[in-house]
Amino acid sequence: MNKNQFLDILSKDLDCTKTKANTILNSVFKCIAHSLKDSNELRFIGFGSFKAKHTEAKEVKTPRGTIAKVPAQKRVSFSVGSEFKAIVNNK
Repeated sequence: MNKNQFLDILSKDLDCTKTKANTILNSVFKCIAHSLKDSNELRFIGFGSFKAKHTEAKEVKTPRGTIAKVPAQKRVSFSVGSEFKAIVNNK
């Protein structure tokens, strides 16, 4: 499923236009990103948790054998909640 197919389902569920559903979805994504920028964790009970970990700058070897510098950054991970996992697994 791609974003357009998801927006079709979301707009029907919210009983709104696809444009309005897209605005809502983009707003949710933006709020999640800003929350992780300001804090290192965001939890939705039953759905899951987003965590941002800071990684230090480092040098890595590329497949061509050269050395590339990777800047310090935050890495985001997601852990699935128990209720969400149960729905996906038909339990």
